[in-house]
Amino acid sequence: MSALLHPGDLTPDLIERWRGFCLADPLYHSPFYAPEFTQAVAHVRDDVRIAVFERAGDVVGFLPFHLTRSGTAKPIGGQLNDYQGPVTAPHTRLTPGELLNGAQVSSYDYNHLPTSFTALAQDAHSFSASPQMDLSQGYEAFVGRKDSKWTKAKREIRRRYRKTEKDIGPIRFTFHDPSDTIFAEHIEMKNALLKRVGSHLQIGDDWLGQVLDVLRYSEGPGFASVMTTLHAGDKLIAAHFGIRTADVWHWWFPSYDLAAYKLGPGINLVDQCAQAARDHGIDTIDFGRGDGAFKLLFADRQVDLCEGAVARPGSLAKFVRQGTQSLVSAAERLPLGRYSSYPRRAAAKFVTGVALPGMAAKETESRAL
Repeated sequence: MSALLHPGDLTPDLIERWRGFCLADPLYHSPFYAPEFTQAVAHVRDDVRIAVFERAGDVVGFLPFHLTRSGTAKPIGGQLNDYQGPVTAPHTRLTPGELLNGAQVSSYDYNHLPTSFTALAQDAHSFSASPQMDLSQGYEAFVGRKDSKWTKAKREIRRRYRKTEKDIGPIRFTFHDPSDTIFAEHIEMKNALLKRVGSHLQIGDDWLGQVLDVLRYSEGPGFASVMTTLHAGDKLIAAHFGIRTADVWHWWFPSYDLAAYKLGPGINLVDQCAQAARDHGIDTIDFGRGDGAFKLLFADRQVDLCEGAVARPGSLAKFVRQGTQSLVSAAERLPLGRYSSYPRRAAAKFVTGVALPGMAAKETESRAL
């Protein structure tokens, strides 16, 4: 049995059950699995639905998602979401049939699904990982596990730290600054970086920016935003906006001043955050999917992820997704050189991707959750 709800239909008891599932399984300590993340997205978008799963009359799971016009499901938050899939009771895993029936859809697409969801990942076609930094024993214990590459890199971080103070001014690290001014400066720097790398994405008044604006007021004990800054003198040289649970901090939207690029403000900020994490109850910094140099430098473990779809056998959605994957696989065997990623990117954009369409703003105000 299951029920399909709008976010406003979630009772306090259901929300507490959801939170309890998250607390019971380390996999769900990521803030993307918290009900507060879903509530923030639903505050902005009206296509959010929540499948509530029952077995023997007992609630055993939740799947928040976006219901598209084609009747398929996309992960809650779409391209904002770095950890996807249902939240279930301990020792409970949903079958593909249960998931699709409960959500009343023909398919559920994903690109950040942990491979530990073995039944749901059986048709995955791409694999990746989310590097993590284990700080459960503190920063010094982390350093003690690193090799000579870390020692060399840390030496360079210190050198740039000293040069920054010499060239600009004394460095000041702030774990959390919720001010409107800092957030606006951060978004301005982030958009400049996106433009620099040729990205068409700009964070503004679209639904992505609205979700971030809602999230930045989150201050609960089990879910909160963290706006971290690094100043040199009076100048903001790096910042990061992320979200956290009680013990996991997700590295999400970093920025830095392009004029200070050679001084390494971004990697300096990561190191400052790592040193401060345990003082704020953080056991893990999760850097999100990717193999960027700074992620590999700081990470000492990872969560394996996959990309694909759960689709109903015999459905048009299943046929389209299998056919698309066959075409992509064939195209990737061609000598496309630097364009080799284009077929998969095109398929993700038009068929199986998790990017969500724009939509008109809801008549709401940003508020604390």
